[in-house]
Amino acid sequence: MSRDNLVRVAGLEQSKSNRMIGAELGYRYVGSPVIWEELGGPEHRFEVYQPTTWPGARLPHVWLADGTPIQDRIPEHYVLLRLGGCQADAAPLSRAFDQLGAPFNVLDIADAAPRDIYEHDLILLRPDMHVAWRGNAMHETPDHLAAVVTGHRAMSDA
Repeated sequence: MSRDNLVRVAGLEQSKSNRMIGAELGYRYVGSPVIWEELGGPEHRFEVYQPTTWPGARLPHVWLADGTPIQDRIPEHYVLLRLGGCQADAAPLSRAFDQLGAPFNVLDIADAAPRDIYEHDLILLRPDMHVAWRGNAMHETPDHLAAVVTGHRAMSDA
């Protein structure tokens, strides 16, 4: 291969990697045993990033009203975000995590921006800030949810 050809190919291929923002920011675990699976899901597009809280996705960045990113408020363990003034009772989920010996916190974010972008009142995050579950009401089987997202039980187990 001639040097000119190598430079041409390298320039073409390198520029592709700079256009793959969707591959980097939009990565989502699909079929993971430690997320509460929802049917369907957004199409994974390598060159386009669409923020989503679909289970398995990394929590999208949002600026809070005080100028800090939401990620700066999130502790490094399982966290339930209650957004936009949601008052859902998190005590049953907290007890479920406690029984499994998994660290868990509830973080209330009253700002409107996260609720508007995330489109749900409740977002359960894994320690790696990937969405494990989301909803607008507390999960009906918190023990099962906690067991699934911590790897203690399969989602299909009754």
